[in-house]
Amino acid sequence: MKVVFCIDDNPRYLLLLKVAVRSLRALHGRDVPCLCIYAGKEERVLKTLEEEAVPLARHRPRLLPELLPHRARRCAGCFLKLELALVPELEEEDMALYCDVDVLFHRPITELLRLKPQYMGMAREATAPFYHEHQSLDYEFRGRRYAVPMPFPIWTFSSGVVLFNLRRLRRRGIIDHFLAFSLQNVEVIGNFDQSLLNYFFGKRITHLPDRWNRPPYQHDCSESAHIVHFHGPKPWDKTAFPDLRINCFEAMRDIWMQYLREEELEQVMRF
Repeated sequence: MKVVFCIDDNPRYLLLLKVAVRSLRALHGRDVPCLCIYAGKEERVLKTLEEEAVPLARHRPRLLPELLPHRARRCAGCFLKLELALVPELEEEDMALYCDVDVLFHRPITELLRLKPQYMGMAREATAPFYHEHQSLDYEFRGRRYAVPMPFPIWTFSSGVVLFNLRRLRRRGIIDHFLAFSLQNVEVIGNFDQSLLNYFFGKRITHLPDRWNRPPYQHDCSESAHIVHFHGPKPWDKTAFPDLRINCFEAMRDIWMQYLREEELEQVMRF
């Protein structure tokens, strides 16, 4: 099974990717199967991936950035995760573990890679349940209209780490239905790609234990996390999200920094 990352042209995301891959390889060796999916053309990105020896998949998404709400375009790379079942480089894979680039692999993930959820596995978002104003959302696909009932309320599952059952998503055109739903409802959802997954798949999402997606501001992150997710403040943030730079944030930040080279540390200091 491949560990998959998605990226856009934001140079800060590229630095996050470096640490994610380096920490993964520190635990599982340089031969651990991984893949980075990229829809852009920046030579800087392509050169960095080559230098880091990260296999690359060039993908033209159905959810093109220009089709996204303006507020979502700054993180367009996150929407690529929704299309993994369509990526040719993954067509022989039954499963794939997607991770946001702002993760740190803190303990081995062997146990996670053995799981096989029905559609996808996600840990709960480290927030309260959220509410929405929709009883259902409609979409049209191949001349027919479908309605997706909205659970109310719903406890959000975090799309920062997703164990995708690609084989199941390809069956009976489920991925095509999902992307049709996404294209037609992306303007009305709340939390970007995460809400699209939660709204469409709802109770079909398998609940993963928190250790597979643990924010550093949780009090037990140092002791329990296998994958640390810098959800909210990034490791270089000194003023943003003051309420979340608590508990294990500084300790996890220090570990994250250890994976950087000298010139990269200088770059971080300029953020």
